Amino acid sequence: MKVCEIFKSIEGEGLRTGLAAVFVRLHGCNLRCSYCDSMYSVEGNDYRQMNLNEILDAVKTFGVRAVTLTGGEPLLHADVGELLQKLSECGYLVNVETNGTVPCKWRYPGLFYTMDWKCESSGMSAKMRIENLATLEADDVLKFVVGTVDDLRETVAVVDELSRVKSREATTPDSVRTMPHIFVSPVFGKLEYQKIVEWMLSEQTMVLNNARFQVQLHKVVWDPDLRGV
Repeated sequence: MKVCEIFKSIEGEGLRTGLAAVFVRLHGCNLRCSYCDSMYSVEGNDYRQMNLNEILDAVKTFGVRAVTLTGGEPLLHADVGELLQKLSECGYLVNVETNGTVPCKWRYPGLFYTMDWKCESSGMSAKMRIENLATLEADDVLKFVVGTVDDLRETVAVVDELSRVKSREATTPDSVRTMPHIFVSPVFGKLEYQKIVEWMLSEQTMVLNNARFQVQLHKVVWDPDLRGV
């Protein structure tokens, strides 16, 4: 597999914000988002080839149970299913950060997904498919990175549509809707935080679906352009 870097830091966002984790960043992506902050993992040759055992050995050296698989787009790699299985079998709790273009088809103990919906300002919204979001389950995360007011409107529309899809999946009165956790995150340096939060509080769709506001914590702790954190 093409590996850009393996390092220990804290989770900067999502369900495990602030928790120590080992990050395995794979190289290669099928999107080119306008606000991408890790282009070194998307283009060029800043990576090394590692087999699954080498990756596992590198992860073990940190002595941390939480692992985040990121990129690039990690789910594009041919051996990623086997890697996820091995990490699970070793007792790791794995968060897979994925860009919304690939369905979440692997399910192992301790594994959950954090999937993006790329809004209009990313330049990649045409690549998004609601059917990929529908593969998310109750323990997973759906993340919207917003940079404009139009992105906010798109977020509401997508959450509404996914809620309808999940309601249709609940085929009996006792069925549980499996909406994922919803997070809204600003593009760094764009929309004012207060504006986003006030919008979230005013939108019943976001309130009813327990949407949460977040910032990229690692960009608050360290220099926003610092790599390996």
